[in-house]
Amino acid sequence: MTQRRTRTFALATAAALALCLAGTQTGAEAGGRGGGHDHGHGQVDRPTKVVVIVVDSLSKEIVEKYGMGNVEALMDEGVDSPRSYVGHTGSVTVVTHNVITSGQLPQHMGWTDEGYRDVDGVLGDPEPANPDQLYITSNMTSDLLKLQQHAGYPKLADYLGAADPTAKTFTISPKGYAGYAFGGAGSDSIITFGSGPECTTGGSWRKPTGINVPSYILGAPCSRFWVHSGYPAYAYDTAKLPAILYPLDSDRYVTGKDLAHQGGDVWAADAAIEVMRNEASWNGIFVTLPGVDKAAHMWGGTADLGPTGADGDPMTHMVAATAEADRQVGRIMAELEAQDVLDDTLVVLTADHGSVAGKTFYGKEVAERDYGYNNWYYGDPENDGVYDKPQDALLPLVATGNVGLSYSDSMVRVWLKDQSPARVQEAAAAMGTMPSVTAVWSRHGDHFDRVSPVRWDLMTSGGERAWFARKAQELVDTQAADYGPDLIATLPDDTTYSVKGDHGGIQRAAQQIPIVFAGAGLSSRDLHAEVRSVDIMPTILRAMGIRPTFPMDGIAYDLPMARRSRH
Repeated sequence: MTQRRTRTFALATAAALALCLAGTQTGAEAGGRGGGHDHGHGQVDRPTKVVVIVVDSLSKEIVEKYGMGNVEALMDEGVDSPRSYVGHTGSVTVVTHNVITSGQLPQHMGWTDEGYRDVDGVLGDPEPANPDQLYITSNMTSDLLKLQQHAGYPKLADYLGAADPTAKTFTISPKGYAGYAFGGAGSDSIITFGSGPECTTGGSWRKPTGINVPSYILGAPCSRFWVHSGYPAYAYDTAKLPAILYPLDSDRYVTGKDLAHQGGDVWAADAAIEVMRNEASWNGIFVTLPGVDKAAHMWGGTADLGPTGADGDPMTHMVAATAEADRQVGRIMAELEAQDVLDDTLVVLTADHGSVAGKTFYGKEVAERDYGYNNWYYGDPENDGVYDKPQDALLPLVATGNVGLSYSDSMVRVWLKDQSPARVQEAAAAMGTMPSVTAVWSRHGDHFDRVSPVRWDLMTSGGERAWFARKAQELVDTQAADYGPDLIATLPDDTTYSVKGDHGGIQRAAQQIPIVFAGAGLSSRDLHAEVRSVDIMPTILRAMGIRPTFPMDGIAYDLPMARRSRH
């Protein structure tokens, strides 16, 4: 399949380079594999710019619980999709950022999850001592560009660049792997964080890095976009359980207390605003706000009790993280209005996944910095160290001696060393004995077969059982690729194997995220279809009148326009 798609892209590339703004396209053209219907937009000016804001880990439950007013205003005043959901697994950062700007499901986009088997040798020959060709994708930056290009599809930045070669696209994310997945090789600039040398002011710092980082962002050492790092002890109150499983080590994901060097969501929004103010011509800004995600992982998402004890610090917790993300969404929208470009800009607000509160928790709680990685991973990936401290819940699978790599969060995925039918069956049987496993799924070509009974008794509500019945097969099938996992074990609501708040699975808390379209003269009428992350890209292209040159898995939806005239 990969080779076929690569050959197709060789033809599609030439067409992409000649792209021009076309009229409204048909569903087949705009939606590719997803199809769709064209009801027409009439004679209106189309947006020439797009801003995509991803608030990491922002489930609809989180928006409602924490009263995120600016996000709710966009949902009320823009085109909301009340039935939206992620629509794929793994519902993780390194996957969904690429889904959003490619229109490809994981089974077609080059990698499916945190784990990856390099079946085509894209990343080079395996080490002789480690022949399984297994990698961790969230350890990658530029290698993600290789996987995208090998799979052969254009990204949103490619389309924008071809539609207007004089304009530039910018991708901004404090997470390197998210930035590279989000922007792709066609992004004119990818702005993220790297380690920096000590400044004259002393201490350790993180500095802007990436691809073509603008000088007004890079700055001199210790300038605004450098943030504090290398704390002598764990930052704020994250040295205690459960946060110590995945604690802060810098101001990359949190605002921090130095007003001259704020990190996290403020850093990302400031960078986006600087791009708007300094670039004479831009047509795409893709920005990630990571603060909610970090707080949710550390403290359990919506189960976070807030700061406790004398060392408690509100800054690291969910109340503060959601308020900060909401403020930065408001600032980005206000800047678009201040520059009088909102009517020409399609704004997309979404998340890469939701957050499952691990009220039932099977990870090891060890008060050791970053011990959570031992709960997430088991195996010997080529681009990381050896993970050989499995949680007790994983031991039946480990006992088979056949695990090349496993990844566990609110779902368990495994890449086997020996993929013969007998050994796959053995591993599947072992997974079926692991605690709270609702079903075990085995990959067969382009889909997964369920190879265990469904444990309906482990699902505590009718809503959970109904969601599983409707969505489990669809969601696990999106990982069915030869570079994807051999086996998957699904888990019930409020259950994680990793850290106290996590992503990854089929649960409603992980899947039900906002997908909102605003600006660009859109009306406030909602989309009542089950809009997925993979539908964002074809819908953007349709709204901008850009003709796709490569098949996509997503559906292109018509966005309702308000009646207006432009000046």
